[in-house]
This record gives sequence, structure tokens and C-alpha cells, in this order.
Amino acid sequence: MKTRHFYFLKVYEKSRKSTSYLTEHIDLYLPIVDWLDNQTLLKGKIIRLIKTQSDDFRCEDENYIYVLFDYIKGETVGEKNLTKEQITQLAEIVSQLHHLKKTPFDLSQISETFDLSFISKLNNWIDKNLDQLKTEIKTVLQPNLSIIKNQINEWYNLSNALKEKDLKYCLCHTDIHHWNLITDKQKLYLLDWEGIKFAPPEADIFSIYQQPYFDLFIKRYYELNPDYQINETVLQYYLTSRKLQDIFEFIEQLQFDELNSEEYKINLNYLKKEVDNIISKPKNTASR
Repeated sequence: MKTRHFYFLKVYEKSRKSTSYLTEHIDLYLPIVDWLDNQTLLKGKIIRLIKTQSDDFRCEDENYIYVLFDYIKGETVGEKNLTKEQITQLAEIVSQLHHLKKTPFDLSQISETFDLSFISKLNNWIDKNLDQLKTEIKTVLQPNLSIIKNQINEWYNLSNALKEKDLKYCLCHTDIHHWNLITDKQKLYLLDWEGIKFAPPEADIFSIYQQPYFDLFIKRYYELNPDYQINETVLQYYLTSRKLQDIFEFIEQLQFDELNSEEYKINLNYLKKEVDNIISKPKNTASR
């Protein structure tokens, strides 16, 4: 009897606003991920792509884009805590990614420019065109407009300052969180590479900075990268960028996507949470 083999099919719905961002560089990020899995120390620590019969990394029809992966038998970390061993593994995965100095790809499309395409649109909504948004969205935003505006202004200041700096870049995942990690008890796997970027290491470090295990993570990362020190300005840029990005994406989904009532309610609650979170400046929650 033949052993059954399982696969994971990822489907991007073209009608959703978020799909355009997630698939903007799909024809670059998929070959890079395939190379990472086949030609680097990350083999067996990330997703594995399955090509089509025509040797492509994806296929599509009028409504959807499809990408097929090998199925990883394990559990999404999600709301569970990482063990010390898993935290060490995560630091090693991130470090191995950051150590890849030479790649067979033109990375100019995904190189950090310290620009964000959505900022001007978010700024217009907050500053001038709030009435264009649905009533429920306005109700969430209105009590905190000045705080959001201040964060946007801070983002512009950080962006302008960093454009003048000569910073070292490396390959970064840019979206490391527990819902993008799978564990099979023995190993940790890093998923969802749509945001891969050639950027300063802080583009990944910021994701872990607010985790209670940051000290343990960064201790191992420093052991593997003894010449590295966190650039606080770059770190703050990415922390601020992610807060604003999350707010923008939830506004956009609520305003334009065809959501059922339950999806709308869930996304509205997520927007409330992100707006509440922006009130306080990002802090590292690890013990010092």
C-alpha cells in the first residue's frame, strides 16, 4: 500500500485588497524561498514549495492565485508559548537568514527604501477624509485621531532620517510571529515569506522585541552575530511602521472587502485593538 503524501494549498483571493500587497513580488519571493530551502542552511526549517507540471511556482485563474507547499506535520505555535529550545532555534533560523550575503537574485525590487505606499492614503483618511469611511470605522478612529497623526509624523521623521544613513542590509522575513511558526515538537518551521525583504536586521528583530522571551532570543542571536548591535532608530522605525500598517490594512479590509457579518465584526475588533495599542509607545516587555 502506497504511503499517502499530504500538501498544503495556499489560495490568494484576487478580490481582497490585501492580496495585491501579499502577491506584489510573488514571482521573486517564491524562487528565493525555493533557493533558501534547497541551497542554504535553512533547508528543512522553512516551507518547501511544490512546482507545477509546467515547472512554475504558482498557477492562477480569474479569481485566485494558487501556491502549493509540502505539508508540515505539526501545530501552529499561535497562542502557545515557545520553549527555551524553540526560542534558541528561532534565533538560529533568523541568524542563518541574515548571514546570507550572496544570493543569485536581483534584490532591488525588495530592497528597503524606508517608504511605505499606504502612508499617504492613511494620512489623508486621518487628516482630511475621515467622512469617506464607514460609520463604525470612524467611531473607532475619532477618539484617537491626534495620537495616530502623531505616529504618522513620527514615521515621516524616522523615514527621512534613515534615508540619509548608510546601513548594512541582509535578507529578512519581516513578519515573524507565532502564527507564522509551526512546531513538530522537535523542530521549528518559519512560514509565510511574502514580506521577504533586503533590509537592516531590525526588520526582523522588531517582531520579537516585544516578546517576553526577547532577552533569551537576542542572547543567542548576539552569540552568532558578535559584531551586531541593535540600531534603536531603525528598530523604532519598524515598530512604528507595523502599527500603522496594521491599522491601515484593517481599515481597508473593512471599507472595501466583501466581508460577511462575522468577518466584519472580527476585523472591527482587531482595528479597535490596534488603535488602542498605538496609544502607548512600543516597549520591550522582557526583563532587564
